[in-house]
Parts: sequence; structure tokens; C-alpha cells
Amino acid sequence: MVRALKAATLILALAPSAATAATFAHADWSAILEHFVDDRGRVDYAGLAGERSQLDRYLARLEQASPDSSPELFPTRADQLAYWLNAYNAVVISGVLDRGVKTPSVWGDGFFGIGFFTVDRARLGGRLMSLKALEDDIVRARFRDPRVHAALNCASIGCPRLRRQAFEGATLEADLDAAMREFVSDPRHCRVDLATRTVWLSKIFDWFEEDFVAFEKERGTMSPSVIDYINRFRAVDSQILPNQRIRYLDYDKKLNIQ
Repeated sequence: MVRALKAATLILALAPSAATAATFAHADWSAILEHFVDDRGRVDYAGLAGERSQLDRYLARLEQASPDSSPELFPTRADQLAYWLNAYNAVVISGVLDRGVKTPSVWGDGFFGIGFFTVDRARLGGRLMSLKALEDDIVRARFRDPRVHAALNCASIGCPRLRRQAFEGATLEADLDAAMREFVSDPRHCRVDLATRTVWLSKIFDWFEEDFVAFEKERGTMSPSVIDYINRFRAVDSQILPNQRIRYLDYDKKLNIQ
């Protein structure tokens, strides 16, 4: 009996508790977003350029650890996705600062061109990758959750609003739902012209149509379209009727600067 109690005590002493288990912290990123991003999601790039030590510290932590290199820091799937979403948004902002806050767009104006997304590399958990690879090969391919398209921000006015808090695993489900509800309820990204029976949508629904349609197919929707997905997040009295003509809005690629 005494031997059994000693063994049990030893096991408890060696086992990490939930309270003390180490996890990846996004506090620096939350502080940056709260201080330098306004309620519209516009960024004070000039202010951040003059006070970027906290951003550099957060980027250094992203370089050192990721869900791939240090899985013990990301115990849940939500913790993993939150890391990649935050990393994408932080690397984008860092890229704008590296090129100068007066750049008009990250989409090809100026000297760096489309290389912003495809050529430039960020080191995350010791691995070099482009923003496009991060979005396509990790966020989209691994998680297969179209709500990420309302969470990733490419430093452009046409993007979904940049949140003023970091994504956290514990609240990720609710936060992604809220982000997509906001996105499809904003007439800048989704509006209905009743007179012409036309729905005007963000180009995001065109570029990533396969993600939204695949999600609906997996849930048994017959002959799905992006409208079926959008209606999941629209209010009951704002549902888009079937057989509407779909048109896509021009994507505003100007920098999301305050």
C-alpha cells in the first residue's frame, strides 16, 4: 500500500499540469494590434515603424517556434491555426515596414511587385516560406476552414478588417465565426441589388471559390455555390435568395493605412 502511494505521488510530481504547461504566447501581437490598429482595421504604420521593438520580439518568437517545430507548445488544433493566422498577419505588417510606410500597395506598385507574396520569405519555426505558401500549403490545405479568409489580412483596404486582438486557440471558434459574419454583412464585401437580382461579392469569394464550395459539398449541400456558404453567416432576415446573379467587386489594393 505504501509502495503504491509513493509510486502515485511520483507520477503526479512528474506529470505537467494544465496550469504550468508552456504554450506559445501572443501577448506582444495583441498589444501591437490594440495600439497601432484602429476600429476600421487601418494600421498606423508610421507609428509602428518608430516603435517596432515589440513587433521584432514577436517575430523572433515566431522564427524560433511553430506548431511544426515545437508541437508541445500547441496542444490543440485551434492553437495551431491561431499561430499560423497571427504569423501571416504579423509577417505582412513587417513586410510593409521593411519596404517603407509610403508604399501605395503591396500588390505590385513600386519596386517589389507581386514578390511580396511569392518571393519574399519569412522564417517560422526555423522554416523559410513565402506568404503564399503559408496561406495555401498550411492554412488552407491543413485546416480546410473557409473562415480563415475572413481572418487573413494582406495589408489592403479590400481585405477583411484586421482585428485589434491576436487570435487565441481558446476563443478561435467564436472569433472566426464573428469574423466571417462581419465580412459577409459588410456591404463593401457583400451586397444585394434587389432590382437586378444581382449579388456583388468580394473577389475573395471568386479567388477561393473552391474552398467555400468544397465545405458545402462535405456537408451534403446539393449543387452548392458560394451563396450557400455566405448564408450560413448572414442574419435570417438577410439571407440571399437562390438564383441571384453573382458579380464580383473590384478589389481595393490600396494600403490599409490610417
